[in-house]
Amino acid sequence: MPTVPVTELRPSQLYLSAAKLRAVLEWFDVDEPTYGPLPAFRHDGEWYLADGHTRAFVAWLAGADRFPVERDRSVRTDHDFAVYRRCVEWCAEAGVRTVPDLRGRVVGPDAYERRWVERCRRVAEE
Repeated sequence: MPTVPVTELRPSQLYLSAAKLRAVLEWFDVDEPTYGPLPAFRHDGEWYLADGHTRAFVAWLAGADRFPVERDRSVRTDHDFAVYRRCVEWCAEAGVRTVPDLRGRVVGPDAYERRWVERCRRVAEE
């Protein structure tokens, strides 16, 4: 299983949900971090998170400098990859290029739904 340096794993979302962050912090052992590989995909020669942004963020807070990743092929086969591409573009435009760049982007559940989920939904509907 490949591992990717924290500086080379790109997010594909702009915000983290405070509710999800609380939930991950409840089970994540910062002293003995164990969590499964993060689902990721390759695009334009880079690794991007397909999911697991909150786990990655908490692992980084706990001192992780590399992340185990597992290639998520469903991003291209089961989902509309154009939506993922647009999300990647939004991240680049906002300067969210690595997991640490998500600091300051933790929002409450309502704001997360409004700022992120609805935004992605609109792109999927286009």
